[in-house]
Amino acid sequence: MKQRDRLTSLFWAGVGLYIAYEGYRLKLGTLGSPNCGFFIFWTGLVLTGLGLILFSQTLLWPKEAKDRQTLWEGSQWSKGAKMMAALLLYALLFKWLGFILSTFLLLLFLCKGLEPQKWRVAFILAAATTVTCYFVFGVFLELQFPPGLLQKILE
Repeated sequence: MKQRDRLTSLFWAGVGLYIAYEGYRLKLGTLGSPNCGFFIFWTGLVLTGLGLILFSQTLLWPKEAKDRQTLWEGSQWSKGAKMMAALLLYALLFKWLGFILSTFLLLLFLCKGLEPQKWRVAFILAAATTVTCYFVFGVFLELQFPPGLLQKILE
């Protein structure tokens, strides 16, 4: 296990160095006026740092005990998979359905499908959150969202 962690950590540290190098080549700019490589560079450095931290932990920690609980023990992988599928579907249907409808359906799924609520509670939470987000971002901040299927109603 430690051997695999060492190899994986070195791999990701190397990927992070490459990302940081490419970000540096794109010009960093300053904190007040970042250029296109700024965030790429810092993301690469963070990835490199995390890889090196994992590598150092494999060297410093004692051998793994058999009774030690693993990090992922008891995880609910199905919830994570459902969440990723829902977000992917949301991204794919966002433009076609529009902001209001797609966001409402996503939030309804999250309230009912992942953390089961009563239908009334899930519906109210999804509707209230969608309306709040629409008013904050669409009305007050004047961001343009795709109207999608509701375009004729909103006009």
